[in-house]
Amino acid sequence: GFASDVSTLSAFDIWTLAFLFGFQIYFDFSAYSHIAIGCARMMGIKFPENFNFPYMSCTPKQFWNRWHISLSSWIRDYLYLPLTNQKVHDRSTGGLDEAVLIKPSQNNITYALFATWAIMGLWHGANWTFVIWGLYHALVIYIYRLIPQWFNNIPSRIMTILGISITLPVMMLGWIPFRADSVNISIDMFLKVFNPSMYTWLGLRENTYIIASALVISSIVVYNLYGYFKKLEFKKPSEALVFEAIFLSILLPMVYIFLRPISQFIYFQF
Repeated sequence: GFASDVSTLSAFDIWTLAFLFGFQIYFDFSAYSHIAIGCARMMGIKFPENFNFPYMSCTPKQFWNRWHISLSSWIRDYLYLPLTNQKVHDRSTGGLDEAVLIKPSQNNITYALFATWAIMGLWHGANWTFVIWGLYHALVIYIYRLIPQWFNNIPSRIMTILGISITLPVMMLGWIPFRADSVNISIDMFLKVFNPSMYTWLGLRENTYIIASALVISSIVVYNLYGYFKKLEFKKPSEALVFEAIFLSILLPMVYIFLRPISQFIYFQF
């Protein structure tokens, strides 16, 4: 899809491609992180979690507390906080939590935010598309800092649903410059997304939309089931085994159906 001529894509197509790549890189990166964590655990070494359902985040801050936690924590402690003259942490864990809690009352705080994210983009590759990706997230975080007081009187449950509904597409849209081959392609895609006339037709095959919709719905269902099972107290090991068997009976056929040769993990190129 990203190799297609942008002129043949509608706004719906671009949204769908952004979501599909967002899920692709998440499944790829989260999976090999868990492989590393599991292999280390077998040797008696305990690594911290690197992903924690990031696409179920209610805010940009929460997203970067849950996505690539090891990198975001390190960036916070050894790049962002020193640029703001703040004390670094003894352990780089917890994502960007501390960083985004600081009020943007001083100019150097804002400059540090955008500089940090621009450098974080360059860390992924020497290409302006990655810089745009970094500055996009800097802008999203900066905007989030300015508006939370507007929602203080909204009930928490409604705020959660509203937050996920806004944060998920905003984060997915940010994958466009990360995946696109050039700055011009990224700009053309963004222009189509914000052009109402580009929502009147479709360019991709219908199967693409079915897969994207299934992934979004499945992620929401799995997240809620995971939270439900965590609250259950099993009296016998056999009871827990039943629920594990249910999950495996769903996951293993999916792995078998989509199994195909892969040369490398996507994130290995970074």
